[in-house]
Amino acid sequence: MKSQISLLQHSELPLKEDRANFFLEISTAISVFLFTITLAAYFMMSSMIASWNKSIINGLTIQIQPSSELMNQEDEQMAVNKVILFVQGMEGVQKVKQISNEQITKLMSPWLGDNANIEALPIPKLLDVRLKNGQTFDYKKAATSLKEIAPYASIDNHGLWLKKLVKSTSSLKLLSLFVLFLVLSASVFSIFYAVETSLKVHQNIIEILHIMGATDGYVAKQYAVRSCKISFISSIGGTILGLLSILVIAKLSSGLETGLIGAASLSTSHWCCLLTLPLWAALVSTIMSFLCVKQSLRKIV
Repeated sequence: MKSQISLLQHSELPLKEDRANFFLEISTAISVFLFTITLAAYFMMSSMIASWNKSIINGLTIQIQPSSELMNQEDEQMAVNKVILFVQGMEGVQKVKQISNEQITKLMSPWLGDNANIEALPIPKLLDVRLKNGQTFDYKKAATSLKEIAPYASIDNHGLWLKKLVKSTSSLKLLSLFVLFLVLSASVFSIFYAVETSLKVHQNIIEILHIMGATDGYVAKQYAVRSCKISFISSIGGTILGLLSILVIAKLSSGLETGLIGAASLSTSHWCCLLTLPLWAALVSTIMSFLCVKQSLRKIV
């Protein structure tokens, strides 16, 4: 225990004066900054896909178009109720809900403005249909049957186009994982470069330490402690900048939020994971420094 404490308080190698320290500080901060943003993007895309699968892919919309057969609002509502009862009896349907005029007004406000009178416009009535999980739904048969009782009604299947969108987003998730791998690889290379440079500078001192009985592990521990301190402090700065960037981007994009973009969010567990990045960066840096020093000492000493 005393030897470990003395190692943290004193080092025979003048590692604090290494020029490679500044390089390691900057490279670590930049790597953690990029890692934070990319990991947050991965989490957001995952939440989007989960939200789409839950609320859109397992559902469909039925439009009841304005028709000359529906002379007034009472006739329109009777037609809506007729379609609701029919759809509720279909196999695989969990529930059917009519979308209110207030909801339609909110959906149309980006194009028509907040003061638009929806009731005065020939806008179709909309029904939100939720499907049972794990059960197949025959869209073609449902559309044919619906036309027989309500020629003015039609089915809009979100899954047909949304599956392509989910596939594209999944590809972006894989791309983000590849970027995370590249950032991690660049960080490891930076650590290796800094260690190699420092070992060559202090080669004479290391040889003297070996003559005095110091082992490769003893020297490697001193480098590991140095890398741990540098990486932890630098990664805190990189994480803070990354989180601030995420908040700024979220603020700027809040005015453009739609049903699809709005599904992108970070949960409490995601934020906790991002906040622990400095600890993981310090751990990776410590382990890599220790292994790199031991491997390099076998070649130069």
